Amino acid sequence: MSGAKIRWGIFGSGSIAQQFAWDMRFSRTSLLSGIASRSMENAKRLADVHPGAKVFANYEELATSDAVDAIYVATPNALHKEHCLIAIAAGKAVLCEKPFATNSSDAREIVAAAKAANVFCMEAMWTRFIPMLAKARCQIRSGELGEIAHLNATLGFARAERQGDPITDPALGGGALNDLGCYGLSIAEYLLGPFEVVGGDLQRSESGSVRTATISLRHNTKRELNPLSAITVSHATQLENTLTISGTKARLSLSAPFIQARDANFSSVTFSNPPKSPGSLKSRFVSSYSGQKLKKAIRTVFPPSRAISASFRGGGLQFEIDEVARCLTGELVESDIMPLRTTISIIEELERIDNFRK
Repeated sequence: MSGAKIRWGIFGSGSIAQQFAWDMRFSRTSLLSGIASRSMENAKRLADVHPGAKVFANYEELATSDAVDAIYVATPNALHKEHCLIAIAAGKAVLCEKPFATNSSDAREIVAAAKAANVFCMEAMWTRFIPMLAKARCQIRSGELGEIAHLNATLGFARAERQGDPITDPALGGGALNDLGCYGLSIAEYLLGPFEVVGGDLQRSESGSVRTATISLRHNTKRELNPLSAITVSHATQLENTLTISGTKARLSLSAPFIQARDANFSSVTFSNPPKSPGSLKSRFVSSYSGQKLKKAIRTVFPPSRAISASFRGGGLQFEIDEVARCLTGELVESDIMPLRTTISIIEELERIDNFRK
């Protein structure tokens, strides 16, 4: 590396590559240096709005250029392994868009190549790095929510299925499970720890594309309660796209879409107990109009919920960009926030889930 900032090259010029390039403007650590794409026209169009970015003739030319320190792989899922290996062979740090690979075998091959070359490699699970997820994890670990009982996540964006579309075409690694399910499993693991899949079901189209999936997880926390997670993802409809973590003391609900949440609601949990004497004076007062009015007044003075804010500019990809820079500056070849073993483990679970209805 040279200079004060990490110089990035991008493989690809689609919507996620465009978002990455745009969010780099909000990064403290990095700048865009080069772009390569299957479409030279698209690459030039992207470079036109990012002065200083050079267009390269192909991926190999960009990977071997002395003008870049790190490569962001933003090509279709089915090409991730090939393009990661090109960057790794050139000795460049790699940030690969999720899902990291279309199967665990490819994921392990990428990881093995990175370790053999001693170069940095990470899945671009960008949601793990946004400020609100850091706050949520802190509240869970500090005990503010009490013992965690349940996590519920929904993520669904209606998208018509089309052959050749890398988001929905199963031949290209598409489908709701790969596209969106990886978010649910990865974020659940990040917040609550290792898990086992204990149930679920899939809805497939005639082409075999997963249109909707529901997944049940049990987390192994070695505490009194082993939290359960319920995750639903869909391309067949629009879902609420919220994330709620519920504990014995409080509940935290991240606003939609939770993958880039800027605010959340923290609300206390109150356990109700049957009165010892149902006909007692206290019981009658609590149930009366005056009792309910007093209860409402107390809640006004001491509200049971509060808003939490963690705003940021852009789409949120700048935080993973800065994480890569932190690791490279510290001469690390792996992130402890998004470790490679976790990436492989989640892809293995996605494969098991994908076999539910085959």
